[in-house]
Amino acid sequence: MAMDLEKNVATLLVRIERLLEQQKSDARGRILVALAGVPGSGKTTVSSALLASLSNTGRSREDVVVVAMLSLGAQDGFHHTKATLASFRDPDMAFRRRGAPFTFDADGLLDLVSALKVGPLTGLESEEHIFTAPSFDHAVQDPVVDDIRISSRSKIVIIEGNYTLLNEHPWNKIAKLVDERWFVDVPPEVAKERLVLRHLAAGIETSREAAAHRAEENDLPNGDLIRSKLIEPDVRIVN
Repeated sequence: MAMDLEKNVATLLVRIERLLEQQKSDARGRILVALAGVPGSGKTTVSSALLASLSNTGRSREDVVVVAMLSLGAQDGFHHTKATLASFRDPDMAFRRRGAPFTFDADGLLDLVSALKVGPLTGLESEEHIFTAPSFDHAVQDPVVDDIRISSRSKIVIIEGNYTLLNEHPWNKIAKLVDERWFVDVPPEVAKERLVLRHLAAGIETSREAAAHRAEENDLPNGDLIRSKLIEPDVRIVN
């Protein structure tokens, strides 16, 4: 890992271990963490490195899980379907701005977070319950219902997404349900370069010029919105 990433992961690792110890001593229920960030900030890189570090400490994979819900990565399950976007008053604009807050099923995400909050934390001696969430099929550009499985034995669930700390209704309800709030930021010029490369690699755009235009028209303004309406996090990371 690069030095900055190692430092950031070390910071989060300390917080995770502290939360697990508090949970053990206080007999607390499941702990929820909101991991927010601007597009291109590297939330998934940070969370993946954190999980790898946790596994190196001997932690079970069920101790801490990451549910990536609202990013540009592999699991964008709470996107509205193409059929839903087509029913909007301005479908062309909805498809062009896909990835903006209004193009997601925020209520569906909030329902999942609420279920994780109130659902019992079970041990190996108890019956396991499975929470489900949609994933996203990038080949057809639509969600896949109930494709993500979250065990009731998971002690900490990190909910990763661009808007999980957005101070707009109904997104702002998420911050009231979680126990910790983490935010990953990056300078806009770095975010733009990452987004351009990402759009090209995914085949979303075929030229650097088109990829840059997509980032400037949608991704970077979404990042500005996140920063301007950010619910104060417990931890800020510049990745």
